[in-house]
Amino acid sequence: MGKTTDTGWTLHALYEAEAPDGTKKYKPRGYDSDHSRQLHTWATGPGEFPMPVELAASARFHREVHPPEGWISVVDCGHTENHPDITDSVLRVADLVILHLTPSTADIQRVVDPPVGVPIADMVARSAALRPDGTAPPAWALLNRVVPPRMEAGVKREAKSTVDARDWLESEGWKVLDTTIRTVEDFKQSIGQPITDASSTEFGDLIRELENRGLLK
Repeated sequence: MGKTTDTGWTLHALYEAEAPDGTKKYKPRGYDSDHSRQLHTWATGPGEFPMPVELAASARFHREVHPPEGWISVVDCGHTENHPDITDSVLRVADLVILHLTPSTADIQRVVDPPVGVPIADMVARSAALRPDGTAPPAWALLNRVVPPRMEAGVKREAKSTVDARDWLESEGWKVLDTTIRTVEDFKQSIGQPITDASSTEFGDLIRELENRGLLK
């Protein structure tokens, strides 16, 4: 389970979100900017996504993609070390960056000190010079595949690996979302399957956190 899985569930949580009057809050659409085309294949095949998902793995993303007004666009990017040109292009127009990673030493080292390429934080920072307002987009880390939290005396306790990962990322200057995504079969085995009730999962929590932080409007 990784960024493509997260993207699919996030799209559905956005689609299911309702305003107080019962109407849909958002009109989400997806862009598959990974050469694997996994998101697009899932969405247009057995997954039968109720929202459009377009292929957009292009280093000219910022010039070629023009989302309709009033829609919330979610972009699934490939690994930045493999396709930095696509990531750079997406960063020129992104309103928000969410870094998906596991609470593992290998994943965090790949983020903060990759053996190949530029750290993603540096890519986000350098995008400022190419953006109309001269400001880099806000960037947050989302921990997924975490050990499910346990309850102790009515208080939710995160696993040590989750706490350690959060502390490490924050020490490297990353902002880390409170929401975490558990490693459960419903998520891990969902690619290629329809998604239902996303808003009642951690992905619904994610949407609400983004709203509360003013990152989703």
